[in-house]
Amino acid sequence: MRNRSHHLLYGGLILLLATACTDAETGKKATLSATQVCDSTLTPSSAKALERLAATERFTELTGTNQRGDANKFSLELAAKRLYGGAKERNTCMVYKAGDDSGIPLLKIEFEPTKSHPDPQTEVRKADRDRLVFPLGAYAEINGDSGANLYFPCSTKGPEGASPYVRARMYSSGGQPAPGSSPEDRLAVLNDIARGLAEQLGCSDEAALPDRIPAPKNG
Repeated sequence: MRNRSHHLLYGGLILLLATACTDAETGKKATLSATQVCDSTLTPSSAKALERLAATERFTELTGTNQRGDANKFSLELAAKRLYGGAKERNTCMVYKAGDDSGIPLLKIEFEPTKSHPDPQTEVRKADRDRLVFPLGAYAEINGDSGANLYFPCSTKGPEGASPYVRARMYSSGGQPAPGSSPEDRLAVLNDIARGLAEQLGCSDEAALPDRIPAPKNG
């Protein structure tokens, strides 16, 4: 089966995403429940948040391998192992609505180490109505109707030295989230996947991410 490609614009960067057709690279996508996506990291409450985001209870993820021979399917083990890799090397969770043949993901979640994070108090003062800042981790925010960021304390070490934080990022292209979903739904999903990675990296106590997100500081 031929492979179809789509260009998406995220934060000014054009990403080329291949749809998961049945071929040598991507294989056949299995239908998943909300609690099964992203290596089964979602709790019942965040799984419901994902269902509200998608207006469906069935999802798919990329399978098979990419052109480098790396697994497309997300796992906490691979995400931790490739944390210090480049953008194309990191293990990313790509969630699609089951039956959606557009090739555009509902959510794209990735992690990277970082030495710093935005200052919450400063960002609360600067935030407009399209951005909500939450007292979660070291810093957390929701941007408009498409993005979410969560920085959490997690000491890791890579080829170029140590990093005290991990940044979790979520993207969603325009028109993908259901109109009835709330911005907090995105952060609830991102928080649970981040909690799973923190446990995989051995920094759960340091990260101190709660099982439910608090109210925003500027909401």
